[in-house]
Amino acid sequence: MTEQTLERPTHAEQSSPAIMAPEVAKSAWGDASVGEDFDYVPVSPWAPIALALGLTGLTGFLGIFGLYVAFFGIFIGIAAVVRIRSSGGFVKGMWMAVIGLVLSVACFGLGSAKMAHAYSTEVPDGYLRVNFPKDVAEKQFIYIGKNRKLHPHVAPLMGQKVYLKGFMYATQASEGLAQFILLKDNGECCFGGKPKSHDYIFVKLPGFSHGEQPPLLSQRSSGMEVKELTQEQKDKLGLKTDFQLTTRSFLGMVAVAGVMQADVKAGEKGASEDFEYAPVYTMEAELVEEAWTRF
Repeated sequence: MTEQTLERPTHAEQSSPAIMAPEVAKSAWGDASVGEDFDYVPVSPWAPIALALGLTGLTGFLGIFGLYVAFFGIFIGIAAVVRIRSSGGFVKGMWMAVIGLVLSVACFGLGSAKMAHAYSTEVPDGYLRVNFPKDVAEKQFIYIGKNRKLHPHVAPLMGQKVYLKGFMYATQASEGLAQFILLKDNGECCFGGKPKSHDYIFVKLPGFSHGEQPPLLSQRSSGMEVKELTQEQKDKLGLKTDFQLTTRSFLGMVAVAGVMQADVKAGEKGASEDFEYAPVYTMEAELVEEAWTRF
């Protein structure tokens, strides 16, 4: 009888891939189908930019800056879609580009329509729209010798019901204002400058007694209210009325509607500096509200 012996495989033979089971070797080294699952396709950088601009364009419903963003976002969105389609599948992100483009188009179209409607309806009936910086401040005054005169384009506005916009001068009070200074821009308002006479309007709100009604136009603004005056307040302010129309302060652009007046002799008897900065323009306002539009 021939003696048979069983030889145990060496350590090298145990670990050699050549003698491993086919399934084990295939699992260890992988195959082409497994590698395909991990193919990386980058996202086009234009796609998130288009989406971000579309989302930012939503602010176009609040102000003109958002409309500029949405308008720019339309071109970026179109460029993103074209680049992704022409890449032949080497980049992705089409859904982001399309959503950003749609948002930009919608925000620009609807936001512009909303702002155009606000601009066409913000001026109350019977009031004249006046651009404070261009129609009043830039005209300045005319001097004949030492006598100050209104500019010929500004003089016809005096005594008229006008609607104009500006910025409230910085004040510590935030509620119950019966008067304030309206500036042509927010430069001197925010940085503590001293505005010249042609750059600001001294705005006063009317008072009234029992049996009289506040201006109907004042009800349009949520920031205005009627305040009953105590005897001490009337004595302090030198008023004979029982009630005072007041407004809260506004940080942004504010619109006022009322009758505009001018006193060209304001500060005339004082120092030259007082004459230069005296309150020439005044207005008794029936409406003080946050501006619907910024132009």
